[in-house]
This record gives sequence, C-alpha cells and structure tokens, in this order.
Amino acid sequence: MTDFAALDRYVDERMPAWTDELAEFCRFRSEQGDVEGLRGAADWIASRLRRLGATVDVVELPGRPEVPRLVVGDIGDGPRTLTAVQHYDVQPSVPLDLWTTPPYEPTVRDGRLYARGATDNKGELMPRIWAVEAYLATIGPLPCRVRFLVEGEEEYGSEHLDELLDQRPGIRKVDGALIEGGGVDLSGRPEILGGVRGMAVIELVCRTIAYDAHSSAATVLPSAPVRLAQALASMYDADGFPTLPGIDAGIVPPTPAQLAICDAVPLDAVEEIRQEYGVSRLLGGLDGTDAIRAMTFAPTLNIQGLWSGFIGPGDKTITPAEAHARLDIRIVPDQDPAAIVTAMKAHLATGGFDDIEVIGEQGERAYWSKADDPILDAAARVSEAVFESPSVRYVSMPGTAPMWQVCGRDAVPTTTLGGGSADCRAHAPNENVRIDYAAKAAQLTARFLDEFARLG
Repeated sequence: MTDFAALDRYVDERMPAWTDELAEFCRFRSEQGDVEGLRGAADWIASRLRRLGATVDVVELPGRPEVPRLVVGDIGDGPRTLTAVQHYDVQPSVPLDLWTTPPYEPTVRDGRLYARGATDNKGELMPRIWAVEAYLATIGPLPCRVRFLVEGEEEYGSEHLDELLDQRPGIRKVDGALIEGGGVDLSGRPEILGGVRGMAVIELVCRTIAYDAHSSAATVLPSAPVRLAQALASMYDADGFPTLPGIDAGIVPPTPAQLAICDAVPLDAVEEIRQEYGVSRLLGGLDGTDAIRAMTFAPTLNIQGLWSGFIGPGDKTITPAEAHARLDIRIVPDQDPAAIVTAMKAHLATGGFDDIEVIGEQGERAYWSKADDPILDAAARVSEAVFESPSVRYVSMPGTAPMWQVCGRDAVPTTTLGGGSADCRAHAPNENVRIDYAAKAAQLTARFLDEFARLG
C-alpha cells in the first residue's frame, strides 16, 4: 500500500500558493462569446499542464477560430488511461449587483475563494492537476496515464466537442473517466455519482403585433407575453410538474440496482435541499425517497429565462409585440434531445399555439455507468478515507456534462471525484470554493490514481 502521508503534507504546504494560482485562473472572463477571455483561459491551462510535465495538444477546428479550443494534456505511462473531462468556460456572471465582490476579482474570505468558476469548473480542475503534481513530487511515477480534456463550451452544450475529439482519432480510447468534479453535502459526506443527465435547450419566440403598441389598445390587441404565458402554462399541472406530451419518450424503467441506490440515500439529503434553498415544501410536496427518485429518473422542464417589453426604471406603457422564453429539459439515458424539440412543436401546434416559434438550441444525451461498476467503489473508498465520513452514492448527478460524447462510443465507466461543497453557489452570484475541500480533492484524487491502476 502506498503511504500518502508525505503527499498530504505536500498538499497542505502548497495550498497557499495553489490558491493564488486558482485565483489567477479565475481572473479570465471565459464566458460564451468573450473570445479574449476564452483564449486566455485556454492558453493559461495549456501552459499549466506543460509545467506539470504533460504532453499538451491544443486542438482547433480548421478555419473556424471562433470555436473555443480543446486542450489535451497527457501525463504518465501506466497500462491504464484515466480521462479527466473538464472545462475552462464559465456561466455568465450577471447579475453583477448580486455579487459581494466582482466575479473576476477573486477574493478570499472565511476560508473560501469567491469568483466565477471558483468551483465550476476551474476549482474542480485544478485539484486534479495538483494531485498529479503532488504524486510525482512525493511518491514517484504515476501508476496510470492521466489525460486531461479541457474544453471551452461545456456551459453551452459542448456543441463542437465531437468535432474536436474527431480531430484526434483514438483520443476516446481510455479505461475510465472522471466527470468534471465531485460533491460534498452539507453534512460533510462525499457524494459519488455514476453519470450525468442529458439536456435539450429550447427557445420559444412569440410575436403578436407589428410593433409595440400604446397600452391603451390592450383591450383589442393581443399581447405577446400573455400569449406566451398561456402557452407555457399549458405544459404544467397545478403543482408545477411538466405535462408536456412526449417529454418522457424513450425513458427506460430504472433497474432494481438503480432503485436500490436511490433508496439508500440518507433522507436528510432532502432536508439539506430545503435548507440550502430556503423552501419549506418541495415541488408537489415531494419528500424522502420519492424526491431522490424524481431528481434521478424524471425529466425536468425548466424555464431558465423570460423576457419581453420594458423592464427598465420607471414606466413605459406598451403592449409588447414580442416575447421570449428559454427552457432547458434535463433528460435521462435513451432519450433523444431532438425528440424533445419535436414533442414541444407538436404540443404547441395541437394546442393552438402554432404561431409560437420553437428553436432547438443545443442537445446532449445522458450517460450513466453501470450501477455496480468497480470505478464507483474506488471513488467511494478514497473519498471516505480523506473526508473521514461515509459517502453517499447516487445513480447520476442532476446536471449535465459531455460524458456521452467522450465515453458513449466505448461504454467507458465514469464517476465523480472531488470536493465541491453543496453551498458553493455554482452558476449563481458569489460562487465559491472551500479551500480546505480543494486540498482534500487533491489528496483523494492522488489516492484514486492508485485505486484506478489496480482495477485493470
């Protein structure tokens, strides 16, 4: 058995410098459409991987400089290869006024680093790099090959990832994969997840009149936001559950092993959700195991944004001519994102809303490992050893990552691994990472390399 005491000390000693390094990475405004920020972040992580000792390949699409680059870093010569699927792009930082400190001016307070990307995903990627550095510095050559795949479009559907991967034949041929991060619940229990949901993103556009009218005509002119609201309301029941016909198309019933995993989740995990988000009642009164099963196996129909008319200070008395809604639908294995878009169009046409335009923006398939895959047990062992707490296992994370693109062709087993706290506020203002959890993420990732190498 490998003695990790020296490695743990190395991590603890290096954390102040590594925290500064993470802050430097988080200063890049690598949001969609910010070419300078995305290129800067890609160059930075490519340079960091070279300093680690990795062989780095920056993959581009010929003649398409607008597509963010894929940074590939390979290190180690073991007989098995582990891919770490990561990204350097981040969610939009708006609304800026809800941040305590500016999102691209990283700030440490109360043991946490606050910045956009502090957890998702810059603060999940860096501990994996630190783990390799610590292993090499204190133990010796890596027991397996580690391949970092760091893309720049994950937050926006990984639209070009397949094309980028296809530029390097064989890059998907690996023995296991780490999903972008890993979670720790509010009780300090590491969470082990065996997959990700897929997603379809749809924009609805409603146009009713030639141009915004004086609101005195609202007695006779159709309002775009009212009509769009009526169309949206037709997709939900009184409790807020989706009733869109076809939203469950392709779903395969969960296996007994998957149900057993859900049923073994401690019920206080549901209470923690209520506590963190400040709600006394979950949707439809869901509770306990029913809530866990719903978060795992039921597709969502989420309205992520609505906009129309005038929302500035003061009044502008108009009847809006146009209204928009953007929805995301989280799906499960065997569902096709394109089929969800088709179902939305059919429902609106059947309900008399065929004047509302449906734009399918992006789609990703779900990807789940087998419930009993040994990679999940290995992740649990190292997480429990470092956090000194029993782990909690889930079939899938509620969110989405491009594991289908990376792993689907060869049925590569996947797991999560890391230290993202449940209250990290990913995708929200005041996103943060617990510095002590980032250190633990590096320590447990180093241990996982040994475990993974022995699985073959």
